[in-house]
Amino acid sequence: ILRPTVYYPIHRISTRLVGSRWASLPAIISVFVVSGLMHELIYYYLTRVAPTWEVTWFFILHGVAVAAEVVVRKVVPEKMRLHPVVSGASALGFVAVTAVWLFFPQLLRNGVDEKTIGEYCKLMDLLKGLLPF
Repeated sequence: ILRPTVYYPIHRISTRLVGSRWASLPAIISVFVVSGLMHELIYYYLTRVAPTWEVTWFFILHGVAVAAEVVVRKVVPEKMRLHPVVSGASALGFVAVTAVWLFFPQLLRNGVDEKTIGEYCKLMDLLKGLLPF
């Protein structure tokens, strides 16, 4: 949904401003900013507490990282790039560290994990009562 509503329009505008070679960079970052704001809204509806903007910053940080990766792919020759195993492990490590730092704390701080587990327990009790065995 974000590709036709955010990426393509920003890419078109950016092409006129910075040229076709670099137009994807502001479009990529814009998509991640919008995604961060949407996730912040979802977190608000889950927790009913004022936003801390951690989730938005998580997505902005990832947008900047993806944009940096695009720049590296365009500038650095293929022979000089990291092996896919190294770059893949680095990407997974980056996601894990930033998720623990910025993505999960708001949920854990507001007890959403405990509420969800409690709701699953209630669902299982309900299903046990409905099933004949």
